[in-house]
Amino acid sequence: MKYVLGIDKGTSMIKSVIFDEAGSTVAVARRRVDVLHPQAGWHEEDPKRTWALCIETTREALATARLIGSDIAAIGITGHMGGAILVDAANLPVRNAIGWPDERAQSHLLKLEAEGALDGLFQISGNGLMPGNTALLLGWLAVHDPDSTARAATFLCAKDYLRLRLTGVAAIDPSDVSFVPGDIDGRTFSAELMRACGAEAWLERLPAIVASEKIAGHLQPEAAELTGLMEGTPVITGLGDGAAAALGIGALASGSAFTVLGTSCLNSLVLDGPHRAPHGLGFLFAMPLDQYVRILPNTSGTMTMDWFLERFGGPQHADGSWDFNAMEMAAAAIPPGAGGVLLLPYINGAGVLAPFADPLARGAFFGMSVHTTRDHLLRAVYEALCYSTRDCFAAMPEAPTSLKLSGGGAQSPFWGQLFADVCGVPIEIPESAESGALGVALLAGVAVGMWPDLEAAVQRTSRVSARYEPDPVQTKIYDGWFGLYQALRSTYRNFSSQRAALMEQA
Repeated sequence: MKYVLGIDKGTSMIKSVIFDEAGSTVAVARRRVDVLHPQAGWHEEDPKRTWALCIETTREALATARLIGSDIAAIGITGHMGGAILVDAANLPVRNAIGWPDERAQSHLLKLEAEGALDGLFQISGNGLMPGNTALLLGWLAVHDPDSTARAATFLCAKDYLRLRLTGVAAIDPSDVSFVPGDIDGRTFSAELMRACGAEAWLERLPAIVASEKIAGHLQPEAAELTGLMEGTPVITGLGDGAAAALGIGALASGSAFTVLGTSCLNSLVLDGPHRAPHGLGFLFAMPLDQYVRILPNTSGTMTMDWFLERFGGPQHADGSWDFNAMEMAAAAIPPGAGGVLLLPYINGAGVLAPFADPLARGAFFGMSVHTTRDHLLRAVYEALCYSTRDCFAAMPEAPTSLKLSGGGAQSPFWGQLFADVCGVPIEIPESAESGALGVALLAGVAVGMWPDLEAAVQRTSRVSARYEPDPVQTKIYDGWFGLYQALRSTYRNFSSQRAALMEQA
């Protein structure tokens, strides 16, 4: 039997996952990404450390599966989108990698907004800009780090740097080009948009665009020795995580709706064309098969839960890890509405991209009293991510009749049922918890003939492990709370600029 390897370089975690011909997970290895904050609002990584973690997880996955390198037929890579990794002519990084949550280019974005340029740029790209977009970061670096800009031969996204280390090939795929952002109709870079973001110096140094499903290169001897994989193993170009998840979940048909409950909560709808509604909001990414995925994200996602636990604590296992089963029992003991507490889950410093655009928006707890406990706040966190998902899909041009839920949080029966009750639609949980890694593994398998085409690969591997039906009584209760949630986020938006001005003065 042959196997495929999917590598998923996420914002907070890097994973190497081995799948068999049925799409079943044979082994998975994870490491937490080392995030650096050299200045307030900066989000960086040491690319050498990230590559070392990729080596560790790949070797561990092979060992866990009791496989050798020659058992892996092909490799697919996905990664978080946006950000920028600058490499020189020798393919070496010239500075730390910058991640999409980075805030340093926010002043550039606000300047474009003040100039009234955002509508025109959205029309080109189908993407609402955020500070962590690659083009904005390149523009910032051109002004504030001209030395790195001068030494760089090109820029890459997260997955592309790992593929460079594996194969020596520097390239980018249409999905990551979408979030630079680029020309969504042409599925290529946009010179106009690069110039608007101050990144015109990069127009002569753009990475080659190679189709996501194509074999971009083969494993080089040094990488093979380090990872335990076989020299010459084919490596496809790959996909950004927002698009890869659609394939892994089995959402190929136009109109398929899914949410990836990850660091950023990606509320997604598969489309047969580059349809931009609602205007000015969210993301639009190119996918294989000439399809697109429209995403209205909650940029805070499970980052909100991580923040809450870091600040307020929670039940832990003996080894210090969080006891999520105990947390869910505590949250389940609180009635719907969290004792009157609502959370606006807008804690990401990059602001909000959907269902409204405001880079200055921030989160808030509302409705606390002397009777409020940590468990009330905890339940409010669980409910808030459900409200934000419903809020984003309500802004979509097409309302979903069911919703696939993927990501780490999707493995929670408590949360799955809560999503069904709050959103009022059936929730399906894909069997594979690693949808992004599976998505690129399927493309890699098709590239080497493990499956005849992508449709056949998805049909062979897409299975549902759980389904949650909405409880009509609970949904009616949550309709009222959701209405209050929408009223609150609209009210709090009015204070974003005032708050930011006061912070600037301070």
